[in-house]
Parts: sequence; structure tokens; C-alpha cells
Amino acid sequence: MKIERIEAFSDGVFAILITILVMKFNVPSCQAGSLKTAISQQWPEFVAYLMTFSYIGILWLFHNDLFKDIKQTDARVNILNLLSLFITTLLSYSMSLLAASLVSMNLDDLRFSIIFYASLGLGISLSYYLLYMYLSKNTYLLKSSESSSQFRTKQRYPLLSILVYSAAIITAVFSIKLALIFLLVGITFHYVAYWKVEKRKKPVKHTQRTSL
Repeated sequence: MKIERIEAFSDGVFAILITILVMKFNVPSCQAGSLKTAISQQWPEFVAYLMTFSYIGILWLFHNDLFKDIKQTDARVNILNLLSLFITTLLSYSMSLLAASLVSMNLDDLRFSIIFYASLGLGISLSYYLLYMYLSKNTYLLKSSESSSQFRTKQRYPLLSILVYSAAIITAVFSIKLALIFLLVGITFHYVAYWKVEKRKKPVKHTQRTSL
């Protein structure tokens, strides 16, 4: 299978998923003159949307970065990519669960929705770790030998995020606030990791001295 077909299919999934997130919003039914108040009461939906859009956005950046270094795929790469996309598509559902639980503020519902969201994050991070590990060991799939070492370096980032999401799942049992913090830290960490990866790719500029 050509790389272009996988990238086109994956980009389509990301685009549709983000579109579905926006479609979750409905104009609230309210009396004339109270629209502002009705919209302000939708803050749980906005919070869940902001979290999920940010998460899907950084996953798309990582996915795009991943396939830049691949020249061909095999069955395992295709299946791992599909697995990662499948888990990612469930983020729309988890957003709805989180928003609903924030509205009700029921502790049991909040606990479940956070654990469900964090479990998806853990699964996505695991899928990227498996992709990085497999590609680092199968250099014939890569465009250059340097890509192998880059993938080995990248493996640590999904491992760290797995630990953060695991902490969110465990702490949700006894502290909803702490679990939510870990969940937010996990999503934010992806941006930090992406920044570090891209910064490492920048070529070092050497200044030339002119002789007088």
C-alpha cells in the first residue's frame, strides 16, 4: 500500500472527527433575551470540546510527523495505524460523556468519564509506542538510517504519557480533581513532546567568520 493512501485516509478520519466534535454543539432553547445565559450554561461542553480538539489536533501533528520518515508500509504498520485511529475516533464519545458528567456533577459519573477518557489516552499512547518501536527495528520501511534512531528516541514520550494517564485512572478512585489534573497534564504533555521533537530536527546554523 502506498504511503499517500494511508496518509489521505488518516487525514480524512481526523478531519471528520473534528467536524463531528463541532456538530455536538446545539443552540440552546431559551426565551428571548436569555440566550447569553443559556450559552454560558453550556460551559461543560466548551471545556470538553477544548480538551478533545486540542488532543486530536496534537495527535494529527504526531501522525503527520510519523509518516514523513516512512517510505513504505507493511501489514503490521497498517494494522497498528488502524488501531490508533479506531481509539482516536472514540474521543468524540468520551467528550460527550465528560460534558454530561460535568453538567450533572455526579461523582460516580465524573469518575467513570475521566477513567474512560484516560483509558483512551493510554491506548493511543500505547499504539504510538508500538509503532515507534516496530519502525525503529525495521529500517527497510524508513527513508533513512537516521530515522531509526529518531524513532527510538521518540519511544520515551508515549511511555511517559502512559504513566500520566495511568495515574489519572488510579487517582480517579479517590480524587476526581487530581485525576482531572493528570488528564489535562497528559494532553498538555503531548504538546511539550511535539515541541521537543520538532526542535531537535532544526539544523544547527554555523556562523562563518570573514577574514579581514
